[in-house]
Amino acid sequence: NDNAEGINWEAALDYAENMEFAGYTDWRLPNAKELQSIVDYSRAPGATASAAIDPLFNCTEIINEAGEQDYAYYWSSTTHINHKNGGSNAVYLSFGRALGYFNGEWMDVHGAGAQRSDPKIGDAANYPYGHGPQGDAIRIKNYVRLVRNVD
Repeated sequence: NDNAEGINWEAALDYAENMEFAGYTDWRLPNAKELQSIVDYSRAPGATASAAIDPLFNCTEIINEAGEQDYAYYWSSTTHINHKNGGSNAVYLSFGRALGYFNGEWMDVHGAGAQRSDPKIGDAANYPYGHGPQGDAIRIKNYVRLVRNVD
């Protein structure tokens, strides 16, 4: 399962730190490569009306910025650093549409499995038309899928 609600990155780290499930307490956010490894590119909202992940995993349905049924973005533990943000963004992966506000409308500009980044904290309302040259949707409150190391 995922955590069933969008939360900021700091809350996602806290959620992982405090998760006790199936007798384990060592849950964590996956890094970007781990999260990317469970994307199923044969599945996607436009192709199969499902999330781009094995149906064994539950994926919360959302209504996206375009008003369409979709699937959430999921936080990774990976910080995205560039010359502008100084590490204030974290990487997420899309298991549904990866929307951008482009040419005056919301559209799937990157596709399921896209790896992008959102601010770790803040208010998504400050980005009504997304961010960057393709208007990447900024949600800030993304979902959580936890992993743990198996001994």
